[in-house]
Amino acid sequence: MPEDSPWLEMLVNEDQLLSQIVALCAKNGWDMVDEFHKVVYSSRLTKPTIQRFSLPLASSYVDIPKLAHKSDYYVYLDGELMPSSYYSAEEKKDGGQRITFASGVSGEAAVYYSDLNGSEEFEFVVAKHYILRNVSGHLFGLAMLGSVKEKLHNTGSKIPFAIHRNHAGWGTQLEPQSDGIFSWAVQKVEEDNLFERHTMYFYQLEKFVNTSRMIVGWEQPADFKRLALDVEIQSSMWGLHEATQALQFRITHQFPQFYQSPYVASRTRIPQLDRYEQVASMNVKFTNWWQDSKVQLRGYVDGKSAMLVLLADTAPAWERNAVPSIPIYMGDFDIKSNTNSIMNESRIFELNSGEEARKATFFSESPMVNTGSTMKVWLSGDVAAESDYISLRIAGQELVKLRTTEAHTPVDSRDQAEYLGEFSVYGVDGKNSFDLEVVSSSGVNGFSPVSARVWVDLQIYTENAGATAALFAGTAFAKDGLSLENALSQSARFDYDDTDPKRHQDVLMPILKEYPAHPSNGIDSVMVKRTKYGARYQSYYFAWNVPSNRMPPLREDTTGAKHVRAWNNSDMSNAYQYEFNPSRYTEQVHSSRALLIHPEDGTHGTLRNVILLSPLTIMNGDELEAVDEHCNDGKGPKHQTYSYYLTEGISPLTKRAATPYRPAGIGILKAGNLRRPEKRLPISPPPFVVSLTPSHISAHVGEGVELISSYNKHSPILISNWFASDGVNPEGRTVNNARFTFHKEGKYTVSFTLTNELGQTGTASADIDVVK
Repeated sequence: MPEDSPWLEMLVNEDQLLSQIVALCAKNGWDMVDEFHKVVYSSRLTKPTIQRFSLPLASSYVDIPKLAHKSDYYVYLDGELMPSSYYSAEEKKDGGQRITFASGVSGEAAVYYSDLNGSEEFEFVVAKHYILRNVSGHLFGLAMLGSVKEKLHNTGSKIPFAIHRNHAGWGTQLEPQSDGIFSWAVQKVEEDNLFERHTMYFYQLEKFVNTSRMIVGWEQPADFKRLALDVEIQSSMWGLHEATQALQFRITHQFPQFYQSPYVASRTRIPQLDRYEQVASMNVKFTNWWQDSKVQLRGYVDGKSAMLVLLADTAPAWERNAVPSIPIYMGDFDIKSNTNSIMNESRIFELNSGEEARKATFFSESPMVNTGSTMKVWLSGDVAAESDYISLRIAGQELVKLRTTEAHTPVDSRDQAEYLGEFSVYGVDGKNSFDLEVVSSSGVNGFSPVSARVWVDLQIYTENAGATAALFAGTAFAKDGLSLENALSQSARFDYDDTDPKRHQDVLMPILKEYPAHPSNGIDSVMVKRTKYGARYQSYYFAWNVPSNRMPPLREDTTGAKHVRAWNNSDMSNAYQYEFNPSRYTEQVHSSRALLIHPEDGTHGTLRNVILLSPLTIMNGDELEAVDEHCNDGKGPKHQTYSYYLTEGISPLTKRAATPYRPAGIGILKAGNLRRPEKRLPISPPPFVVSLTPSHISAHVGEGVELISSYNKHSPILISNWFASDGVNPEGRTVNNARFTFHKEGKYTVSFTLTNELGQTGTASADIDVVK
């Protein structure tokens, strides 16, 4: 195959499997949006013990218990770290500390420490995430999990209990005294190969911005793995109630507007074939699959979708479907009417003199989307001076300011005007109409009767039939709590004809999501991003050209085992008696597109670069040739070549009711008349400008100062933070304003930081002089 062919057939080391899938997508037109680790731990680890008291004390001292590290305590006076000259410490017989305060020290004091001891064991769950975007703008996540349990004194790290710090960066007034233990956990899982290499997780997203450290404490250990896969909850920390100063636990960065899908758990083998144990303080892996064990990877990847078939090393356990071949599909699917319908509109705007505005309203029959929407602009007239400009705005928000290279009388034809470029359109998401304003500055007045003429060509994408993105995968049998022998036995006897939802694979949800009812797990059904009318991540099923599922041969062996290897290796000599095998005369086979249907909405579309066909008497790797286009130039039809595979794991291709006939043989596009999808223009949002009013002010001690923020609103705000120097806290704050009162003379700076849903960050500051 040519080096740049979307078809791939390769061997991959198991420890590189996930990163290699990512690399193949990136090579074929997908964008790598982000790559990161997420750490989940017990919230007890960062919980501080806080002793509060007023100085002076009658006894002049306080006692604290024996600590894991003798010097791990922090003494505060009136919210600031107390100078060490104000107190002394001595060790008591029981190993605790007695802190004695100097005479004359007065105020509200507190001591922060951790009551954990170094012999306590804590678990850390680490997830490695990759976020990809295809050329249509659809986001997909890939992840794997690992975990480590260790006693605190064996980590070589300080206990990360939360302490008070000015400008703490964890979303509350507190932050860990050290975050080194979380870096240790990531390094330990990576270096000791503690990732569960047999399991990959896939998910879909509406949007994504990484705003935090991706370190989350949690109370319930049963949720640790689910939370590690969750990219909507990005951090948590202990904080203080503003009125009572009581200690409370908070999720500090959470973004339910990302709309993360259920997780699709795809296993290359039965998980019980791998296990970890601690032997002499070492994490030992008991298995026969190693970092350099090979995984066969075949399929087709282009900029819109990936269709892959994976097969891990079967030699250590070839029987009872313990190591099946599994499919993975992620990306767009095709529909007859283009899902992303395009609204093309053109307008001419004439500006007469000075500060003037012209407005045009545009309407769409379906909700519009920002992604991919653009406008081309041509300009002519008196708009060349540095102080002159034409501003284009949607919903009152400026998209771009423009000027020409030289001023001249406005021309009458767009072809004679100066082309200024193609710009991304924002502010139309979810709307059926919007106003486009063209505004001139006061200096645009050099010609009469028209000082400037603007031509705008709009190309607006709409979502008129749901978001045409799909995700599904295959998996080996998996059930927690079983012994290896029981897991192998149940895998061999798994009933692929059982349609009862009670016996489906689990639907693994993000913490902040539920998606009732009928959400897909991507294994028992196909997960579609949006239905025609907007429901997210519903279960879809295949329809294709097949006989009844009960039509012989029945695809099971004499013991009733229904997995592919069981019946495909038994006596299938009578398969040629049935209609849906390949013709012995013409060598033609029945095939059809993989049509996606919803029980309520009906048909939606077909998988890209895939056909489905009968599994009888065709062998893996056989090539199927299909006519793609009939030509009129006398050269004959153009063909496409598909490579046939019969996957073995539990998937929508092998299990009813996802397929009406099980299993479905799959033909993956390999060669011939290939069409590469075009990539949309990269997103180029307008600058994110943030300012504060007033930017400089004088105030008296005890006088309140209110600051007003202003910022571009082309994208919704994710997070906002107000900070004042010397630890002064705002009395009230919103994203639009904050009020501060300063009780000491001096010069102060207040900073305001915003991050929007496009990942843009803006900062503004104001200087305050406080006098008596």
